[in-house]
Amino acid sequence: MSRMDATTPLDTRVTTMQKPPLTRASRWLAQFEQLLCGLLIIAFSTLLIVNVIGRYVFSSPLFFAEELAVYILVWMAFLAISVAIHHDQHVRLTMLVGVMPSHLQRLCYWLTELICLAVLATLLWYSIGWIRSPSAAFDIAITLDWPKWHFYLVVPIFCATGIFHILARLPDHTRTVFALVDDEED
Repeated sequence: MSRMDATTPLDTRVTTMQKPPLTRASRWLAQFEQLLCGLLIIAFSTLLIVNVIGRYVFSSPLFFAEELAVYILVWMAFLAISVAIHHDQHVRLTMLVGVMPSHLQRLCYWLTELICLAVLATLLWYSIGWIRSPSAAFDIAITLDWPKWHFYLVVPIFCATGIFHILARLPDHTRTVFALVDDEED
């Protein structure tokens, strides 16, 4: 890697600068979450195909397939929400914000980030308490005969990763205004 000196154009120096460590870690975590989602999609599809073949070809379906498929879908949904938080791609109602001056748009953006952090932190707190409670600790998945707390772990994991993704993007000052779509664009 070449050294930057005073003769290197400023644009080159800015674009080649390293991203903050938290941003890089958030990107890595999002890629890992996407990989897990992909693996869960493969597991989900395989499980359902094997169950259909077992049911209609051999008249012997997998008795646990439906319950496991539901848990796989729940894990995929929470992981996908966390990835969407990383990419800042959630649906927003921006009609009112779009007509505000830029300083008020910036204020609304930061306010929504702080509200999301507060909601995720509260949910994290209560979900950890819920998983540690006797009612969740001794709850068993009927057809799988596994403790359900393994499946319930997705809620605090999602909250923690969502908080991490939001905290990683807070120092990025380019994300201070909502990206709005112009209706007149083709």
